Amino acid sequence: DLLMQVEGKPKCCFFKFSSKIQHNKVVKAQLWIYLRPVKTPTTVFVQILRLIKPMKDGTRNTGIRSLKLDMNPGAGIWQSIDVKTVLQNWLKQPESNLGIEIKALDENGHDLAVTFPRPGEDGL
Repeated sequence: DLLMQVEGKPKCCFFKFSSKIQHNKVVKAQLWIYLRPVKTPTTVFVQILRLIKPMKDGTRNTGIRSLKLDMNPGAGIWQSIDVKTVLQNWLKQPESNLGIEIKALDENGHDLAVTFPRPGEDGL
């Protein structure tokens, strides 16, 4: 969907599940995201948004989880997010799985979540 792209790259992550998985009971589901390192102490606001079919008011996503993190200079960090309920819903209604959008904005509005490596940046 071109509406879900920025500079020709998807701004969402899409997960496809095999039919074998769809019949299993979900006990635990964690999404791990990597946050780029920061140069100064900063607060990061992480949002995981479930993409939905556009509503009349133009809304294309709904919040799954939000959290506030304090990051210090140094190496990037891995952050775990509980997505059990979202996964359970996707398995019950696979047609509702349009993907998720991951945002991790610092105080200056820079997105620290690595979903695609930048030029010169190693992939995960």
